Amino acid sequence: MVISSFTHHPFYNQFVLEVPDNWNWESVYNVPLADFTKIAETAVTNGYSIAWAADVSEKTFAYRDGLAIIPEKELADMSQQERASLYTQPGKEKVITRELRQEAFDNFETQDDHGMHITGIYKDQNGTKYFKVKNSWGTENPCGGYFYASMPYFAYKTTCYMVNKKAIPADIAKKMGIK
Repeated sequence: MVISSFTHHPFYNQFVLEVPDNWNWESVYNVPLADFTKIAETAVTNGYSIAWAADVSEKTFAYRDGLAIIPEKELADMSQQERASLYTQPGKEKVITRELRQEAFDNFETQDDHGMHITGIYKDQNGTKYFKVKNSWGTENPCGGYFYASMPYFAYKTTCYMVNKKAIPADIAKKMGIK
């Protein structure tokens, strides 16, 4: 099942995702943002991996550092010290709302420019969750070809993902009309 979350289409219905790579005009299931992240977390927690389509052009997508985050502060507003510790110490991240997500999609700040494979969940020393992601850019980073995408990054920069329908929580699947 291909899952997405945008406000310009009704929730719990299918729609054609308006991205250049959807050349076959395939439909995706549209769910509210909370369900969008819940499905992904539930899938990975229960041993299902996810085919992930996301935007990796964000300045805070740092594959060479093994991390993709959305800091609470804009990079331009950070001190040199804050920028220097961005990938070495956990920091506060922006709260992602469905309005913020939709705006980024509408103004092309979020595009479908890369496909990856989510294989697990990791918690840092503060208990903050990240998806463990296998990238196709080789193994020349500190994580041997993997990186960790924060939950705010996932919520903000994902265009859609594909998951086994058995991984969708029953209450959400019912709302989606999936048997």
